[in-house]
Amino acid sequence: MKFNPDKKYIYWGLTAFLVIIACLVVSYIVYNFSNFFKGLGNFTSVLTPIVNGFLIAYLLSPLMDLYEYSLIPYIIRLFKKDSEIKNKKLIRYFSVFLSIITLLLVIYAFFQLLVPQLVSSIKSIVNSFPEYANTTYDFFENLFKDNSDLEMLISSYSDNINKFVNENLMPQLNKTLSSVSSGIFVGISSGLSFLRNLLLGLILSIYILASRDTFLGQFRKILFAVLNKKLAKDIVGEMHFINATFQNYIVSSIVDSTIIGILCFVICLILGIPFPTLISVIVGVTNIIPFFGPFLGAIPSALLILLADPIKCIYFLIMILVLQQFDGNFIKPKLFGSSTGLPGFWVLFSILVGGGLFGIAGMYLGVPVFAIIYIYIKKRIHKKLSLKGLPTETKDYILTGRNDDHLNSL
Repeated sequence: MKFNPDKKYIYWGLTAFLVIIACLVVSYIVYNFSNFFKGLGNFTSVLTPIVNGFLIAYLLSPLMDLYEYSLIPYIIRLFKKDSEIKNKKLIRYFSVFLSIITLLLVIYAFFQLLVPQLVSSIKSIVNSFPEYANTTYDFFENLFKDNSDLEMLISSYSDNINKFVNENLMPQLNKTLSSVSSGIFVGISSGLSFLRNLLLGLILSIYILASRDTFLGQFRKILFAVLNKKLAKDIVGEMHFINATFQNYIVSSIVDSTIIGILCFVICLILGIPFPTLISVIVGVTNIIPFFGPFLGAIPSALLILLADPIKCIYFLIMILVLQQFDGNFIKPKLFGSSTGLPGFWVLFSILVGGGLFGIAGMYLGVPVFAIIYIYIKKRIHKKLSLKGLPTETKDYILTGRNDDHLNSL
């Protein structure tokens, strides 16, 4: 007798088996919480060089495409007119080599040009700190001289202040200094681990870039093998859209921050604002973060300038306001165009949620990630409305006052 199992019962049995496995896994995680996260941390540290490799390869992909499809073929045609490029694999390897060399040259130029200036600015701040402290002390001394009531108020609390300094502040400072001294060794170890992972990631990125088309082809092959043809094509199309959105956003934000940093440096030199290199680097780097970036860069920079020259601090704050208005109204629209397509509220929403979940990286990447989700939901809603024969414009669904009679005509 031939046995013909019902597919329905097989499906139920498989579902029950998977539910039991999931319950066992959750139970293990709950009762071995610390061990689980310790193992997860070890697993994450092992994957760090691989993740770094994919990130570096992804960031270098536009540069490699520039070399592979534009610059190198153009140079070849200069020497061999109307010649067909045959050895494309050699051009790919040479493009990868040039991309890595370009990255290393940019890093070298950054350290060679900016780091000495940054060190000089920091040394100047440290050496001049006693002078800044004396200026602050003189300011408060003159303030108390001219205000006897304020001086009496401070003197009435002097015993409490001395008690707080001797019993609370000084012991806490000693603890802080001891923790800092022990933390230096941890910082050195973490720095060496970071450099090792970065170097391994750089090496892996060479292989990833050289075999990029093969990896992407294997990914598409798996999609078409596992999913139906229409769904696989839809996923490939969405992946192209996601890649274009991220590439445009990353490149545009880097160019925008570079322009702002250079403009800030030039204006600081013209106005005679102290520490121009250090201030420009802080402003340029923090400008990468949308919306909150200008404030994150302006606050510490303003405090540094305030120590040296309070009047120049006012000039700096005015300059930052003007510079950010120029950036928001002229530079960003030209560079970004409609790459995000997010209204202002959702930009702020994505920055707050991304920053709350993933910190600085979340603040930066929250905008393109949410833009992709926003556009995907918008496309799905428009598609469903079109199938129902309904308008897709939001203005058609806005109530005019308290009258919603126009909705009945949809």
